[in-house]
Amino acid sequence: MYIVRNEEQMAKGLFWLCMSVFLNAFGNALTVKAALGSAPWTAAGINISNATGLTVGNALIILGLITLIADDLLRRRWNGIKDIFNFLYMLSFGYLIDFWLFLMQSVDVNGWFLRTVACVFGVLCIAAALSIYFRVNLVLHPFDDLLKILRENYLHGNVVLAQRISLGIPLTVGLSIGLFRHHLLGINLGTAVSFLCMGYFILFFDRFIHLHLDQKALSQRHLPHWGHRVKHSKA
Repeated sequence: MYIVRNEEQMAKGLFWLCMSVFLNAFGNALTVKAALGSAPWTAAGINISNATGLTVGNALIILGLITLIADDLLRRRWNGIKDIFNFLYMLSFGYLIDFWLFLMQSVDVNGWFLRTVACVFGVLCIAAALSIYFRVNLVLHPFDDLLKILRENYLHGNVVLAQRISLGIPLTVGLSIGLFRHHLLGINLGTAVSFLCMGYFILFFDRFIHLHLDQKALSQRHLPHWGHRVKHSKA
């Protein structure tokens, strides 16, 4: 009976994880389509995409791979099977953003009002997805793992400073590429809203979306699990 319950909880956890990555990718794609600024890592991906001709999703995958390597260097060890799961999650996230952007090609988002609504709705979708993703707590995107490592290994638990540093990196990348090319993309209203308000939005969805998951049962399965939840801070 206990094993059956564990299996049920794992199935629920995987379902919610899939829902969160679909919703997260959709929200990010919507902010890209609205062209009023995206979350910092996505903004960096947009500027890399514009400079290289890569898709936004592929640019984010490259950024994620670099960050994954940096995470292990900062951790001073390879994270084993957890790195593999994190890489697969990162890959799925990047490809899903491209999938949603492909579906949105024929959709016109014109005018400041409509673009603002689309941008804010996209940020809310991201917040809802992150609320689910952090509570399921089966994998970590390398971007989130970077914040966790900085917070726990270098900044004595200071999540605010860890967030500023981890989000400052993609902002610097995006700004540098945009200013060098005299064509700054992806850093605007949506970036400010994401940076300043994402944590509050996530807390709201924590109360609004009920997952009914048994974390103890999930922690005993094969997917990687970290002892406590990462603070609300996704880019």
